[in-house]
Amino acid sequence: MDGFKNIMEEAVVYQLNKILPTMPNICSCEDCKLDMITYALNRLRPQYVRTDTGALFQKLNNSSPQAEVEILATVISAINTIGAHPHHQK
Repeated sequence: MDGFKNIMEEAVVYQLNKILPTMPNICSCEDCKLDMITYALNRLRPQYVRTDTGALFQKLNNSSPQAEVEILATVISAINTIGAHPHHQK
């Protein structure tokens, strides 16, 4: 790993890619997905790491039930909010 990385990005993208396909009435174009990811990341605490060991530690922390629920709820809120108000023509 070079530099640093926000591990929360991976967690949000993973949950979005898991949940969004189950919601066929929500736009899943690339612009909407990026807006949803941005919305969620701005509402979750960032988890920056510099090393692979730090990344593994944070990923383990994110697998706790409490962390998973927080990420899941935030991603669902992002999907619903952006889905109701996409920034493009339908």
